[in-house]
Amino acid sequence: MLNTDLLASKLNGNPNFAASAKYFDGAIQLELGSDRIWMKVFMGRVILATRQPPPFGYTFCLKGTVDDWKFATAGPKNRLQEAIVTGRLKVEGNTIEYSRIIKAVYGLSEVLCGIVQSDPASLESNA
Repeated sequence: MLNTDLLASKLNGNPNFAASAKYFDGAIQLELGSDRIWMKVFMGRVILATRQPPPFGYTFCLKGTVDDWKFATAGPKNRLQEAIVTGRLKVEGNTIEYSRIIKAVYGLSEVLCGIVQSDPASLESNA
């Protein structure tokens, strides 16, 4: 299971995430199989990351099966965009905001790849 504190800390240190999300005030949810991570982002920083999404939802959500996330985070090449374009991962919610901060999403995928590649079990327990 992904460590939410580690994820938030690494996102807050990622220059792609910080630069693109600088003027974003919203929530990003990740659905990794049955695991959910909800992150409140304000002015380029994750100010809260939790597994208990509030009832008012998210700005946008990236979702897929554990196998689809493994595909997106494995290997030397960042394949998040490929996973989305091919339908392995889905984007739900406000796709305009998703597109507007796409560089932040790329930063998110960089961080996820790093975490999963250093600890493959972080996705395994989500099955």
